[in-house]
Formats: sequence, C-alpha cells, structure tokens
Amino acid sequence: MKQQLFILTFFYLCINFCIGQNQYIGREKLNNNLKNHTIIDETTGIKFTLDSTQIYVSAIDKSGKQIWRTDPWKDNELTEYRVKRPIIVEFKFINEKWKDNKKVIWIVYNNSQFGTIDLTTGEFEWHGQD
Repeated sequence: MKQQLFILTFFYLCINFCIGQNQYIGREKLNNNLKNHTIIDETTGIKFTLDSTQIYVSAIDKSGKQIWRTDPWKDNELTEYRVKRPIIVEFKFINEKWKDNKKVIWIVYNNSQFGTIDLTTGEFEWHGQD
C-alpha cells in the first residue's frame, strides 16, 4: 500500500511539474490584435506607423516622406526566443524617466522581448525579456 501511494504521489508530482513548465508565456499575451498601428507626435507632427505584419516601424513627416524604417528585432540581431519570428504587440509613446523624460516609442514583442525606439533616429534599444 505504501509503495502504491508513493508511486501515485510521484506520478502526480511529475505530471504537475511537466504541465507547469508549459503554462508560462511571459509578461505579454500572444495577442496579435493590436488596436493602434499609428501614433502621432503632437509636437512635431511626425507619424509613427507599424505595418500590418506588426514587424516594421516607420517615421513619416508631415509631407508624407519616410524619415526612417526599422525592423527592431532583426536590425539588432536579437536571438530567437519562445517564437521563431516575434511580432510587436505593444506600440506606444513613453517618457523615459531615467533619461530626462526623453520621449520614445515603447515596443513589446509577443515573445516578451521589449525595448524603446528613438523618435529621431529609429534606433532600437533593447531592454530585456521576461
């Protein structure tokens, strides 16, 4: 009887441990339904757009001329993590308090990698992953 109880307990713990390993998907959800693909800097009038594939970010001036275009994940050679090709699931302005409140674009990928894009240059600064 003790041996059967031990085997059942061990089996139960193994199953729960294995299932628990697959439940964590990171801080961000794997949601592709980003509502806002365009944000506008009211001070400069520059539009920042995220393409329909949720990969490329572009800056477009008032006259419609493209200033820069970037694929932050690929251009910065981020490594594959959780998904083969991540897409942007969060796209908004923030002020970086640690950099004198500098306004930047905050992006988060569906694999939980995240960082900021400089509004002037389009350079991506990777901040980490969950």
